[in-house]
Amino acid sequence: MTYVSPLERGIARRRRLVRWGLVLLVLVAMSLLDARLWHALNIDPQKEHLPRRDWWQALRQLGYAPVWLFVGICLALHDRCRTRGHAGWIHRGAMVLLAAGLSGAGAELVKVVVRRARPAGDGSYRFDWFEPVTNGLGLASSHAAVAFGGAIMLGWFFPVLRAPLLLAACGTGLTRLLVGAHYATDVFVALLIAYGVCRGLWRVFGLNAGAVNDPLWPRSSGHG
Repeated sequence: MTYVSPLERGIARRRRLVRWGLVLLVLVAMSLLDARLWHALNIDPQKEHLPRRDWWQALRQLGYAPVWLFVGICLALHDRCRTRGHAGWIHRGAMVLLAAGLSGAGAELVKVVVRRARPAGDGSYRFDWFEPVTNGLGLASSHAAVAFGGAIMLGWFFPVLRAPLLLAACGTGLTRLLVGAHYATDVFVALLIAYGVCRGLWRVFGLNAGAVNDPLWPRSSGHG
């Protein structure tokens, strides 16, 4: 275990505070602009045209959990060949699937707790706590959370793919905005949920001894 001095811990703590302070500022700013952004981005409110476009469907389906099940299976099969059957071959595929699935579940849980309705009318916020909503709950977007969860975890395993994966996940969030199904903050909170889920999974399972993402994997598994 690497020794960390009190000074280094203090610096790391301040950096975390600054990062989360910036996240909070962005969230507040987006909340103030949510109605305007919704009106500006909602170009197909009746969902008549965009869902027929292949690019829209391709991006939206990244928020469909079975897509990440397929990705996880492919990654696990790849690692099984790479490790020649070593016990850790399923690890990375399972991590990607868990990241996507738990992120989506986390978004659904936040919906139940916060109970903010999907945007409608003039774009102002409405909460189910005060009046019944008929168009469903929106905060956070589960499609965006699934896409971000899978993309973030897969990007951690393959750093060279991080940028295109995150852009694709942002595209999933954009599909929800273009048809007026969500506020921008619904997508941003989905990103935060996905990041938190991925961090939690990585801390618990990310460097699982003997798994293919173990830094000592070539030596610990006996394969070069």
